[in-house]
Amino acid sequence: MNNLKRLLLISVVLSSSILSTKLFAIDIEDAKNKVAIITGSSFGLGRELSHLARDSGMKLVLVDMRPEPSEALVDEITAAGGEAIFVEADLAIAEERPQIIERALEAFGRIDFLFNNAGYAYLASLEGMSLDDAHHIFEVNYWAYADLAQRVIEPMRSVGGGTIVNTASILGVRPSPPTYGHYGATKHALLGLFQTAAKELEADNIKVIIAAPAGMKTNIGKHTKGPAVKPGSDISQDWEDPAIAAQDIFDALDGDDIVIYPGYIGRQMQGQ
Repeated sequence: MNNLKRLLLISVVLSSSILSTKLFAIDIEDAKNKVAIITGSSFGLGRELSHLARDSGMKLVLVDMRPEPSEALVDEITAAGGEAIFVEADLAIAEERPQIIERALEAFGRIDFLFNNAGYAYLASLEGMSLDDAHHIFEVNYWAYADLAQRVIEPMRSVGGGTIVNTASILGVRPSPPTYGHYGATKHALLGLFQTAAKELEADNIKVIIAAPAGMKTNIGKHTKGPAVKPGSDISQDWEDPAIAAQDIFDALDGDDIVIYPGYIGRQMQGQ
């Protein structure tokens, strides 16, 4: 009976400690020298994820079609004694995706984390859409995620496991406002695919996470395309700091949830 009480007390203490932790949920020492690929690394959430990965000691493979900010971050990391490379790629072009995995393996010999994060918004009603443009957003926001995730399975399996994080959106679990339907559809598709993939990859010790943040203050407004875009308008400037969502994503890396809702709005959705 005394042993049972002791175990219960330990469980309460551990539970309280876990609930109150706001630092990295992953073990910092364990994260050192692990290799992380981060797409969309030049701006917004991808840049914040890159900073956290750098601070945890990971070796980084930064990927973006707009090279300058990511190249500058690589220079900063290597000057400080860290290890990082940059791969310029347009993820809408399927032929440019394999080089990301190839370059990562050539540089570091392994892949432990894939942060599928790159994306953009295409604003058009169903009636007003261009089918070519609708296909294009799916190439970047959905098929590139599926393609890169498929390509990292074997490298992760060969080192005993890994983690695939996919940036979806609250619009993947909620109805989208008018003209955001195509963007929302790509995010719904991510949840559909990767919730299933999470179960498929359990036996290989490959964790799959789908992060569904609300609006963040990023460059998505500047890079939005489509006939419903209002010139000079950037509503993202009224949204929350992506650093908040990035920290919540890192806090969840060692958790058990497949779908997470990072950021203040996500915390409210979960009653936190």
